[in-house]
Amino acid sequence: MLEHCKLLTIEDVHKDEAAIISVLSAIMDLSLPNDIKLLNFYRELPVSFGASIESIDRGVVQMKVHEMQVASMLMQKGTFIRSSHLPHCVIAKVLRLRRQNCLAYLTQFSYVRIHADQRVYVRVKVAGKIDAAFYNDKHMVRGRIEDISFSGVAIKAPKECMLEENVEGTVSIWLPDAKLDLPGKLLKKQGDDLYIFGLEVDGKSEKILSQFIFQQQSQIIRELRDIC
Repeated sequence: MLEHCKLLTIEDVHKDEAAIISVLSAIMDLSLPNDIKLLNFYRELPVSFGASIESIDRGVVQMKVHEMQVASMLMQKGTFIRSSHLPHCVIAKVLRLRRQNCLAYLTQFSYVRIHADQRVYVRVKVAGKIDAAFYNDKHMVRGRIEDISFSGVAIKAPKECMLEENVEGTVSIWLPDAKLDLPGKLLKKQGDDLYIFGLEVDGKSEKILSQFIFQQQSQIIRELRDIC
């Protein structure tokens, strides 16, 4: 979960948690209208449904949640909580789940800023092996796609590859039904072997990417339903 967010401290950890639980208690008591939405990421796809608070006891909040949320919470061992009554998004640890009743027991609440909120496009983690390469007059990097969106792609490549940020060139992507050659720029490198490229797409390539991303999203949803 923490790779998707940055922790925020407003006062201190304990006071922040007390303030969060106070708001959740007011929602449970109907002093505030319930607009709670939970958020998880499964293979980078956002999974977000409404939830209701059943009880709060000694810092543990019991929520009735959607079955698809249960499936994604099983994977991440936590969830994000959104509400207009909270000053920031909140992260919570999943203490336990009762899948047959779609009940989640949450604890350890903290404010966070979610990285995905800064993105223009949804990205998905790619299933299977999709080859990709970046090249220009001086460099050639080959690897496999880790995740992709309409505006960028993450390529896992050998650790010995040496590229500097902002280097420009062409990104080639070998999709199952098409090969794309797109202008690209290295935005950043994560760890030793993951390269994040920004892409420039035209109408034709956007249509091809849209179809591929939709297929990936459909597969992810089927996986979640299988888990349910």
